Amino acid sequence: MHHDEIWQLYYPNGEPIPGVGWESARDNPECSGSDEIVGVAVIFLYRVKDGVLEVLWQKRAETVDRFPGYYDISAGGHINLGESLVEAAIRETYEEIGAKISAEDLYFVTMRPFYKNRFAWVFCVDYFDRPDDFKFNDHEVSEVKWVPYDELNNFWHTEAKPPLQKDHLTYDCLTDWLKMHGYL
Repeated sequence: MHHDEIWQLYYPNGEPIPGVGWESARDNPECSGSDEIVGVAVIFLYRVKDGVLEVLWQKRAETVDRFPGYYDISAGGHINLGESLVEAAIRETYEEIGAKISAEDLYFVTMRPFYKNRFAWVFCVDYFDRPDDFKFNDHEVSEVKWVPYDELNNFWHTEAKPPLQKDHLTYDCLTDWLKMHGYL
């Protein structure tokens, strides 16, 4: 997290409040007890390698303030004031793991309430035939790991950061999306 960012605030219906943001230096609204609603872009990179469907996970650096050393989604983070969902997904993917993606790479999976005061827009990116030359640009990530889909449920619920371990809905939405598109 960059402490100079201004995060976009949202109405309870998921629409952005024009020109209104939350100063990230004040911490997350959920940690401060605020009722303000922010948005996050959630990106899952996947590929089929040697006939095996895999999903990329990042390991959070030991130096981050929230959930150090735990695994997390491929990439993601807060949507900045005035930034589109797609712009946020592209930016966060590059900032966290150095992967260059475009708007055309993003497949929309779902939008849903996430925790008390966040909306999450979930995307998938087909990362087949791309190099594994990940760079951890903002020092939030220490490594990445491709997890075979047949191990994903156990990995998600044991290795992921604690709030994500309990997030069965995002897991189910990702699984449904992969089924719908013929990967499962």
